Amino acid sequence: MKRQRAPLGELCNLVKGTSPISKTLPGQYPLVTTGEERKTADSFQLDTEAVCIPLISSTGHGHASLKRVHYQSGKFALANLLVAALVKDDSTLSLKFLTRYLNFTKDRLIVPLMTGAANMSISIDRLSTVPVEFPPLVEQERIVKLLDEGDELRKLRAQANLRTAALIPSLFHEMFGPDAPGSATWQTATVAELAAAHEGSIRTGPFGSDLRHSEFVEEGVPVLGIDNVVENEFRWTKSRCIPEAKFAEMKRFIVFPADVLVTIMGTVGRCSVAPDDLPVCISTKHLCTVTLDRTKAHPRFIWGTFLHDASVKQQTRSVGNGTIMEGWNSTIIKRLRLRVPPLALQKQFATRVSEIRAVQAEQSTSRRRLENLFQSMLHRTFKGEL
Repeated sequence: MKRQRAPLGELCNLVKGTSPISKTLPGQYPLVTTGEERKTADSFQLDTEAVCIPLISSTGHGHASLKRVHYQSGKFALANLLVAALVKDDSTLSLKFLTRYLNFTKDRLIVPLMTGAANMSISIDRLSTVPVEFPPLVEQERIVKLLDEGDELRKLRAQANLRTAALIPSLFHEMFGPDAPGSATWQTATVAELAAAHEGSIRTGPFGSDLRHSEFVEEGVPVLGIDNVVENEFRWTKSRCIPEAKFAEMKRFIVFPADVLVTIMGTVGRCSVAPDDLPVCISTKHLCTVTLDRTKAHPRFIWGTFLHDASVKQQTRSVGNGTIMEGWNSTIIKRLRLRVPPLALQKQFATRVSEIRAVQAEQSTSRRRLENLFQSMLHRTFKGEL
């Protein structure tokens, strides 16, 4: 289908925002800024629909980038770091189509026009030269409707993912919370008392002269770190290795399948369980590794306790509080006192977590497919193939 092409400045009036973000008083009107969420203002500048385009780089420090452009309608205020594009002839060009178009092409058409040293920006004159390609209005409206439906599907998928993610903490509190059936009779034990009987069942990785960064190699025995504990699940990466000869000295730091891994440096308190198919590897000083006595505690229960038991957070609050650069150590982990339900109940929890994880894996695959389809739609749309 034949497309027209014209500079943005010919198609739109470009109106610079007047509201300073930090000094604008909050109020009843939306305030469009460079951020994803709207702020508020006590007065409005525009009463129309517009595409709101940031004039400054999203990252600064000599790097040009642009995260998003906004569509806004009605009465709203506009931050003075943005410009509003107001279509001159709405029988020719749809504002919603223009928003989609500029969001898709911004890295190719707008970002290269940014200039400056520390704070890169684009002038309104340069922005007005950005070329816009567009089909007839009826086709624009069809495209917008199709992409809006795709966005709605993505939102529904994201909502489903959040609901599934909330199942595990809800399940833990249902089974092991203060009001759980039989909980009044449960004993307590320290992590040290639940660990395997052999020496070194609770250990942190090598320190100082035991292992230096200069000793890492590309191939060898993998070394696990905090980047292997992502969103409180184990993620396999082989970013660091040590030679086989060095591993002979490091065997006391080996990580076994079903070990509980707790981050004790950086963002402390993240937790995961080493998978059953874990290859031979060791851990760094950033992790505390716990090998459990499986007749007393199930790894997945201990994992759940670290993440969802309020008493654990209370015991560690004065030490780490889950914030950046406050560390724990193996002594802190050993002394944590946990409530210990019957092992059969712990195993039941582990089984149900596995079922939820299987659902999450399916959702993740579905999300990737949906996202790939949506990105394909965007490419085909703005290449005139949809």
